[in-house]
Amino acid sequence: MIRLSTLFVLAAAMLPVAAQAADDKERLLDLRQPPVVVQALQDAGYKAELKTNKAGEPYVLSGANGSSFTIEFYGCTGVKDCNSYQFSSWYKAEPLFTPELANAWNVSKRFLKVSIGKDGALNEWMDFSAVGKTTFANFADIVDWYQTMDADLAKFLDEKRAAAKAK
Repeated sequence: MIRLSTLFVLAAAMLPVAAQAADDKERLLDLRQPPVVVQALQDAGYKAELKTNKAGEPYVLSGANGSSFTIEFYGCTGVKDCNSYQFSSWYKAEPLFTPELANAWNVSKRFLKVSIGKDGALNEWMDFSAVGKTTFANFADIVDWYQTMDADLAKFLDEKRAAAKAK
């Protein structure tokens, strides 16, 4: 009898956790609103801080894999209603960073793209539409994709650096 009652107590304790998980999967987010993006990142376990650039436009500062990244907003009406956003990060210029290197990455990757800036820095980004609402689970998956692709890019660059050293 004691075991059966313990089982009921444990099951009852798990119900709110299961309900919260289901709520998170179905919770709708309006990602046109930068503060909503900040809260969603924090809810997904990331640091996130809403900032404003020199032009007065909102962006989010966050991080993954030990590196910072930003989420920039585009097509904004004011600072709170934007139609798209972009995860981005960059690496300081290195001789290895050439258009050929960017092409080698881009030709085989679908989501995260890279380019070489005028200053020789390597820029990485992923763009998303913010039109309509999306679930928290979908947004968390987007962040996970960025984090995964960012780690893949770091590995790709390490391999290219090692190959260049070996020559």
